[in-house]
Amino acid sequence: MAAIAAIAIPMILHAAAWEATAGKFGWLPLTQTATRSWGGFAGLVACGWIHSIFGAAIVAIATWHGTSRVPVSILENASIDTTPLRCWWTIQLPLAWPWVLAATILNASLAATEMTVVDLYGYRTIADQFYLLYAVDPNLTSIATTTALPLGFAVAMITVLLRRIGRRQTDYRGEHLAGHTSSDLFERPSRGEWIVACSILAFCTLLMIVMPVTGLMAKVGHDVIIDGDQRIAHWSISRAVHELAAAPKTFSAEYQWTTMLGICTGIFATLVAWPLAAVGRQHSRFEFLVDASTVILFCIPGPLIGMLIVQIFQLPVPGFRFLYEMTILPTVLAMSVRASTIAYWILRSGYHGIAENVWLSARLDLSLGRRVWQIDRRLMARSVAIAILTAGIIASGDVPVTLPVAPPGVSTVGTRLFGLLHSGARYQEAALALWYLGFIGLGITLIHTLTRFRSARIK
Repeated sequence: MAAIAAIAIPMILHAAAWEATAGKFGWLPLTQTATRSWGGFAGLVACGWIHSIFGAAIVAIATWHGTSRVPVSILENASIDTTPLRCWWTIQLPLAWPWVLAATILNASLAATEMTVVDLYGYRTIADQFYLLYAVDPNLTSIATTTALPLGFAVAMITVLLRRIGRRQTDYRGEHLAGHTSSDLFERPSRGEWIVACSILAFCTLLMIVMPVTGLMAKVGHDVIIDGDQRIAHWSISRAVHELAAAPKTFSAEYQWTTMLGICTGIFATLVAWPLAAVGRQHSRFEFLVDASTVILFCIPGPLIGMLIVQIFQLPVPGFRFLYEMTILPTVLAMSVRASTIAYWILRSGYHGIAENVWLSARLDLSLGRRVWQIDRRLMARSVAIAILTAGIIASGDVPVTLPVAPPGVSTVGTRLFGLLHSGARYQEAALALWYLGFIGLGITLIHTLTRFRSARIK
């Protein structure tokens, strides 16, 4: 859950938490002098820390998913003469290495195509360079140069992940859902293993959740008074309450636009991804093509996607000019490119979680349309809700794709945070980020409650 929360928090919020805690105007006393002495190295440390927290969460989820896909038959044989920890280390983790390697490649692709965090510290990625130099007048050379490295990462992910795991998927499908989990095959963990597990859990939760939230809370009420050559720092609860109370009114437009774009993008991306996942579950070759296409689309830099949508709506087609200037449709389409890939993989995982006997029975008795409406709609309710939520949250914080395509007057929380971090408005930035974090947590809680209630009704 700590890893899922870290991934759900947009990258710009991780940057805001770092700046509030250990940035140039952060609340930690040591960083007030450390930043000046480190110079440019402090910015490199900040970029590395932010990307590492986000990337570690991705690797953790990929490792968990890969180890959970190991067939029960292998675990049954291993449970005879080994402990759960030894089995995980010597059997499950080696079998899951393609997932771990693919997650590592994905982190490299995200770092190479991200522009919001590195831009705060004066570094330039290929996405940032494209946005600064070629956003107004892109040409074929700039597009090819910008996409060469991301496409290389995409090909590596397809080779490592889809080729290897795709071949195993047919043999393993549904086997790990044979009525019991891997934890049922072993004796209860020893006291030492429980201590190790709890220590790792506490460390991950502290690193990924507690520290960023604490940093933002501390920054809201943090104040620095200049008295001669001395800087006196103190924390005031009245200041924190005042900043938090003023944020909803001050940034009401940002919250409204972010909510609207997140909901529209989440629903649209899920509607696009659901048919692809449903057909792919039935036809393996089609599924492989969609898998490869979504990986490629996810690795394309956001500014390039945004400018492509802008160029499309500049075509002399009746109605395009009106849609571009008076609606949020271009923004939703641009944000849906990456969001639809996330929704697709969530729905794909949900379809492969359906037991093989249930799937074959529904396929024999019903057509594709009737099966989706009568069977899949109930079995996939939780996956659909998670897909809408996840796609909406990821899209609402996708600043690189939003900046080039957002119409005048439309400002999201991500784009406003991007501007505040550049201008040095630290207190407003912390209050804006905290309310956004609260909205994300509330959305996750509501969706979790609704999906559990829906699952109980189906059972």
